[in-house]
Amino acid sequence: MHVVRLWAARSARAVLRACLVVAAVSLRLALAATAALIGYLETWAQRVQAARAASSLAAARDAHAAERWKAAFEAAPLGMARVSPEGRLVAANPALCALLGEPGRAVVGRRLSAFVYPDDLAGLSRAVGGEGRGPGRAEVRLVCSGGRLAWCELATSVVRDKAGHPEYVLVSVVDITRHMRSQAALRDLATRDPLSGLANRRWFELQLAQHLRLCAEEGPRGALLVMDLDNFKSVNDTLGHQAGDRLVIEVAVTLRRHLRDQDVVARLGGDEFAVVLREGDRWAAEAVARKLVLAVRDEVQVAQGSPRVTVSVGVAPFELFPPDEAGEHLTSREVVRAADAALYAVKGSGRNGYSVAGSGEAPRHARHRPDLVADLSSAQGTPQPAPGRSRPTSAAGLR
Repeated sequence: MHVVRLWAARSARAVLRACLVVAAVSLRLALAATAALIGYLETWAQRVQAARAASSLAAARDAHAAERWKAAFEAAPLGMARVSPEGRLVAANPALCALLGEPGRAVVGRRLSAFVYPDDLAGLSRAVGGEGRGPGRAEVRLVCSGGRLAWCELATSVVRDKAGHPEYVLVSVVDITRHMRSQAALRDLATRDPLSGLANRRWFELQLAQHLRLCAEEGPRGALLVMDLDNFKSVNDTLGHQAGDRLVIEVAVTLRRHLRDQDVVARLGGDEFAVVLREGDRWAAEAVARKLVLAVRDEVQVAQGSPRVTVSVGVAPFELFPPDEAGEHLTSREVVRAADAALYAVKGSGRNGYSVAGSGEAPRHARHRPDLVADLSSAQGTPQPAPGRSRPTSAAGLR
């Protein structure tokens, strides 16, 4: 019995000892798990704090960037605008308002197209990108305060939101009016006679060749007139070259006044002029020649004591030069040569008149033929046919 009790006591102590060991191990594990959880929670808290700090910093940075962008937008030396996808101005910087001559409150909310010259709206629609479009560029005229037009280059870029949808269109506006004027001046230098303001020889030759091609395709119409001033050298010799220059300018103004805008009036050099009549038949061309002879004689003023300046005109109606048997039409050089021959015929037979190339008729002179003077004075639109010829059905739009 004593042995049993001793064994039981020992067993109980062993069990108690094992339980204490298990409890100690479990406690240690619990403490380790608790420490790990506390560490994780501390790390998570630190991460949350860092994320909050980063978010606050990003928000501050975004706000700072927005302020900087707004400051740059307002201070930009060129015009800037934000345009909604519907085409209305959301914001306009002071430079754009100054260009338009309108305060910001009068600009914001209006359509950008309201400031664009109607003929340039197609260019605007191509430049201002909408959904699915990229950056654009166009040269348009803006209608500014008081009706003033300003040539401007528009550069556009679509700004999208995070979902990729167009949020607004950023438009930059550069005033290129001076540049466009410089280009126009260069074109004038290339095509205009600097003294008279008429077309120069190069532009005249291009226009004549173009018109002859049109005549070959659609049938001949119009005529070429070449003119040479009479007694011009005497004016230069007696009054000087400045007086000669003033005379050239006055003749140019007179010619332009008596011709249509569609006609090409050119100064070929010195006292030589030429006109390409784009419309009309031979009779209309003769009527124009008569009108110009009288206009120069009666309207161009020369200083007292100098010889009267008149004009001799050679007329080459295109209808008098049909294609040859091979179907070839006259070239510009051949037409000019024919008109020059008619001009020389006038010069050689008394000046101050006109002659029609290819007609076989003698030149007609205002000075030596009183009947022609009367004819010229009365014929303001319809030419008088020579004896034996039928009257034309139309004078083809003389002015």
